[in-house]
Amino acid sequence: MKDIFKLFKASEQKEEVVSSTTKTSRDMMESTSESATMSVTTNIGGRRYRIESDDNYLQDIKGVFEPHMVELFDALLCPSFTVLDIGANIGCTSILFGSRVEKVISFEPSPTTFSFLRKNVAAAELSNVSLMNIGLGKENGSFELTFAADNRSGGFVSNKVQASAGHSVEKIKIAQGDAFLSEHPVETIGLIKIDVEGFEKDVIEGLRTTISRQKPIVVLELNHWCLNVFQRISVPDFLDFLRSVFPFLYAVEKDEARNLHDPNDAYHVMYHHVVGGFKYPNLVGAFHVDQLEKFAAKYRINIG
Repeated sequence: MKDIFKLFKASEQKEEVVSSTTKTSRDMMESTSESATMSVTTNIGGRRYRIESDDNYLQDIKGVFEPHMVELFDALLCPSFTVLDIGANIGCTSILFGSRVEKVISFEPSPTTFSFLRKNVAAAELSNVSLMNIGLGKENGSFELTFAADNRSGGFVSNKVQASAGHSVEKIKIAQGDAFLSEHPVETIGLIKIDVEGFEKDVIEGLRTTISRQKPIVVLELNHWCLNVFQRISVPDFLDFLRSVFPFLYAVEKDEARNLHDPNDAYHVMYHHVVGGFKYPNLVGAFHVDQLEKFAAKYRINIG
């Protein structure tokens, strides 16, 4: 995931790409590859990788990639896991997962962002990462993805609101999650990461059967701006929905975790997220105590 507050301030396949002008998909792919591509070298989970993109997110990860997120994932992952990376963006989390677990399946619906994802995973020489140029949701369909030119990682499914002028708009394909995994079976899913700018509820609803049957750990973003503006979902309603799915639900802020099934902790998280500058941006849902043993030790909490 990312520094939400910074990105919020900065940004105020199979289908063709449609920009806010009249560029074709080929035009857009060529302009992406020919003009503004940049690269940085960054430490992802203890190894250095060269990462390419064309937006300001590279400056945020230059040198080291989101150390608090790496620590969170390391407190949840097991080497035998298969991980679904839903909203893989340019590939940093997929590369981290690929260095930690047996298998990764990465989903990124944006055709132009997917081109960077493919390049970065190939450069990392990870043969255990499979890439899908498609999104997952609660229903099949063609949608639009909107993002500011300098902020690919802020791309959102614009099914309920359209952004202001100056944004890029791409047509994307979304598959119903359970149906997709039925057609492409995955035996044991250990963890699902979801970072889709407010579209998280749709993703979970589309994976209801898979989540109920396999009971993976789910790590997802909490972003009240994206939930409210892009999907018209309030934070209390979103947390109520998640509590109905996950027997264990925690919000994480750097080295601190709060139990969202506890009313006092939930209020604290909502207040400091909405009023306090997007604190507690990461949520962890789970089904069994033993899934959270390392997590409980890392964040010094009692689970039971």
